[in-house]
Amino acid sequence: MTYKNSVKVVLASLFLLITPTMVWAAAGKDYEEVSYDDLLNELTSKKQKLQHENNTADNPRLHVGIGYANSFSNISTGGEKFSRHATGIQLNAGTDLISPEWYAEGIFRNYGTNSNGSEDFSLRELEGKIGYTNLLQNVWHYTISTGVSNRFMKFSDSTRNISVDESTPSLVISSGILAQVHKNLSIGAEVSGRTSMVNRSADQNSFDFAFRLNTSL
Repeated sequence: MTYKNSVKVVLASLFLLITPTMVWAAAGKDYEEVSYDDLLNELTSKKQKLQHENNTADNPRLHVGIGYANSFSNISTGGEKFSRHATGIQLNAGTDLISPEWYAEGIFRNYGTNSNGSEDFSLRELEGKIGYTNLLQNVWHYTISTGVSNRFMKFSDSTRNISVDESTPSLVISSGILAQVHKNLSIGAEVSGRTSMVNRSADQNSFDFAFRLNTSL
């Protein structure tokens, strides 16, 4: 190496040492100041996300959970309309699809039997849907999903000569928010609206609200 080239190397090294670790990102005439640590963290985060997506594509995660559900049902039978509320438990199981953001899920809800005087109301439900989830802020994620459900409802009142025992397929749309408290554990809430897919059904529209605890395997 010549003396001239050695001087250039030394000068370049000194310039790198004394220059503040700041990067100026130009966008037209505007500039945004970004620290070296911020850039490094962003690149590391993107790398980890890509690695996670690649691993998930080869080994999709399984999701299982439990929840506490509330159902508000509209019932139309015998020329009358009724609104009934029921509480119960739900069990869910699902898996990642093409990426960690897309998932398929199956849910079973059991609201048991509620009796009030001469009236009896019982409800169970099977639901299958496809959803999308993504980061909202910090540990919070949002979810959007849609699918179909089949509700098994019994509603009777001997004093009014009412007797309903039917299963009703329904279209479901859901949205929720979850806090990722651990890499394999999240808690949150979800709301769902559903409408009957058949015209002649006593079980018309309904609205559900559930608290959920989910784990990933």
